Amino acid sequence: MLSIRPLALLGALLCAGTAHAQTATECPQLPPEAAVRWEVQPGPDFVFCRAMDVASGQQAFAVTVGRSATFKPRRNDRVGDRVTIDGTRTWWHAPDNELTGALVRETLLELPSGDYAHIIVRARDEADLTRSLSDAESLHFSDVHLGSK
Repeated sequence: MLSIRPLALLGALLCAGTAHAQTATECPQLPPEAAVRWEVQPGPDFVFCRAMDVASGQQAFAVTVGRSATFKPRRNDRVGDRVTIDGTRTWWHAPDNELTGALVRETLLELPSGDYAHIIVRARDEADLTRSLSDAESLHFSDVHLGSK
């Protein structure tokens, strides 16, 4: 028979891990209903945040936060209507992606800190694309910063 104390400790540890993932300043805050978690890979002047689907272990989308804009949106690649991500109006772009066959959407945000966030979604089908775009459009960048400038 299990005692309540180990179960309570296990629950506290699980909650602490979730809280840490949600409060990391390197990556934007995920929406509470998202079934993804961040994997963080820091670089010299950027951080690469991979939103990993908890159930499948597959990447749902990624965000690169950096001091310079590495993605150059092209007007001809715009798809759909304008969207708002954390108060910033933007467009999703669908670059030519004949090689992999994946559905790809990208956008670029300039953050209040002066850094840039490049969001890229790669999906196998329309259902995955819709889910990942919804999660990406619900990100919050207010606490994201790359350390001292």
